[in-house]
Amino acid sequence: MFYYYLKVGGPIIIILLIISIITLGLILERISFFILHRDSLDKSFNKNLKNYLRENDYIGALTYAKKQKGPVGEIISEFLNRYCFIGDFKDPDELLREIEIDEMEKYEKNISILGIIAYTSPMLGLLGTVTGMIQAFSNIASEGAGDPNIVAGGISQALLTTAYGLIIAIPAIVAYNLLNRKIEKISDKVEKITTSIVNIVKR
Repeated sequence: MFYYYLKVGGPIIIILLIISIITLGLILERISFFILHRDSLDKSFNKNLKNYLRENDYIGALTYAKKQKGPVGEIISEFLNRYCFIGDFKDPDELLREIEIDEMEKYEKNISILGIIAYTSPMLGLLGTVTGMIQAFSNIASEGAGDPNIVAGGISQALLTTAYGLIIAIPAIVAYNLLNRKIEKISDKVEKITTSIVNIVKR
């Protein structure tokens, strides 16, 4: 059955098959990454961290931030280490912005590829549809339309590639939107906590 689909679908179905494997791999990789790097902040994280900073206990603040898993803890740890100890940035806002961009790039990795796949897969399916119909009409032109088997192969390719393109695109679109929504929530959370931290450090 598998060989039959490859034969009927032609080269377009092979391309779509490769894309489907890549799509599945990207989705599983991103889901695994988000699970492994999910936030595990204490409910009182923001309050406790502010207390450390108000007391100028930067070592305690850094140690406490490093205990937190996820992007917030990693960004705060990097910020405190570079601004309070290394001192390689004078403007805390610029430093924080740089750290946030570097950290969020890890979460945004490969998601744009999912968006490209979601857009191009139906187009490739449509291309298969067009080439299949061209083949069907070519067979009609050369053999006549008396025997339906003459055009069946071309029509099968046309329908199969369209369906397979949509099968790839639908989960890619869903994953792309869900992951982007997750990134937006993480960014909002990071922005909310880090802004208050920077304001205290500036003083």
